Amino acid sequence: MKEIELREKVALLKDGQVVEINNDWFQAVRLPEYWDEDPCYICELDSICRGDVNTICAALEDYGRCRWYLKLAHP
Repeated sequence: MKEIELREKVALLKDGQVVEINNDWFQAVRLPEYWDEDPCYICELDSICRGDVNTICAALEDYGRCRWYLKLAHP
């Protein structure tokens, strides 16, 4: 995935849009500000968390301001 496509998908996800990644559809879930644990502990993606899915999920992080995780959102 090219950097521009990564940025576009991250921006759409943060705006609440449903985005296609690796032939599946995802939404981003923003965790509360007080959330201190790794979002991976509550994520249910399991075996599909690899490649572009993992890259985009990591790019959602706001460097300590808030935490995110992806969930499936089939239309």
